[in-house]
Amino acid sequence: MSLPNVIVLAILQGLAELLPVSSSAHVIVAEKLMGLDPSSPPMTLLLVMLHTGTMFAVIAYFWPMWRGTYLQSSAAFKKFAGLLILATILTGIVGRIFFESCPSRST
Repeated sequence: MSLPNVIVLAILQGLAELLPVSSSAHVIVAEKLMGLDPSSPPMTLLLVMLHTGTMFAVIAYFWPMWRGTYLQSSAAFKKFAGLLILATILTGIVGRIFFESCPSRST
């Protein structure tokens, strides 16, 4: 895999990540159009690293706002942490319900 290919895929990942579309699908389609094998271990690692880079870029960009909003006091942080935990639990419950009701689920 060449550096220009990695740069093209990184730009595509960055542009598509914050849109309401699948950035992974865009990267995989681009890999196929470039004649690369998206299912190969190096390409899977690249996809993971592209997402990791995007995550760190978003954290760096929003950090000043988050620090001022959620880390300004222990009360604000506790409220945010509590809501985050609640959202995680509710998402897990809904996911479990959908997973158990899926007829194609094999046990």
